[in-house]
Amino acid sequence: MSNTSVNPIRVGVPKEGAWGEYRCAMHPQVLPSLTRQGLEVWIEQGAGKAAGLSDEAFAQAGARIEPDPAKLWRTCTVILKVAAPAQRSDGVDEATWLRPDQVCIGLFDPLGNPTRVKHLAESGAALFAMELIPRVSRAQGMDANSSQANLAGYRAVILAAHHLHKVIPMMMTAGGTVQPARFLVVGAGVAGLQAIATAKRLGARVHAYDVRAAVKEQVESLGAKFVGIDLKQTFEGTGGYAKAVTTDALATQQQGLARVASGMDAVITTAQVPGG
Repeated sequence: MSNTSVNPIRVGVPKEGAWGEYRCAMHPQVLPSLTRQGLEVWIEQGAGKAAGLSDEAFAQAGARIEPDPAKLWRTCTVILKVAAPAQRSDGVDEATWLRPDQVCIGLFDPLGNPTRVKHLAESGAALFAMELIPRVSRAQGMDANSSQANLAGYRAVILAAHHLHKVIPMMMTAGGTVQPARFLVVGAGVAGLQAIATAKRLGARVHAYDVRAAVKEQVESLGAKFVGIDLKQTFEGTGGYAKAVTTDALATQQQGLARVASGMDAVITTAQVPGG
């Protein structure tokens, strides 16, 4: 019998091409779990720079650093992305590099951006949208929605604090007392609850609203005041998500929120309706 060698599966991590995208689809700490299974990991040169991850850190973890992005896409069978393949800063559309024998895994927003996803699918590549993985216990480690929503809720409060023209916590000074800033968080899912907790830690007075009355207890457990608006029915969808409200309920909701928002220093909107 002759010895036959099998080429290892190559996993490629390109630099994110979308404007303002600082994340990287791979971390040096995770990389050894792939190489131990016999996979080769190729990292585009500078792919982790915006996230504070150096090429040296990836190389020490066992990755190959590839300066040519076209070669990485051409050579690797599995492509890991944060955002969907997009037009890069050098003008190249990453969709043109996809091929039928490839697997591409990332956050594709297929419900919000169907035209782009259809274009990507025409390449014949197998696309796995991480945000569509069901929220079940055995898939908890792949729940990209919750992990990113948690960070988004935190980041939203930090951005609001940066743009506010006042301090957030109550301050008692020799010149008088400064009242705490007032925050309204619309949507009390993963992102909203993190936003509430972060705003409270900064000393804000927080109000929160959600169409799902069931989250009232969670909101109050974080020290926020729940804004109650009677919509005459519940709008809780499957999987814990909210569902779109009716036209009449939307008008009632907008009137109620307008009254509350008028007295706020910052409003953070995190509510999501799948596909909306």
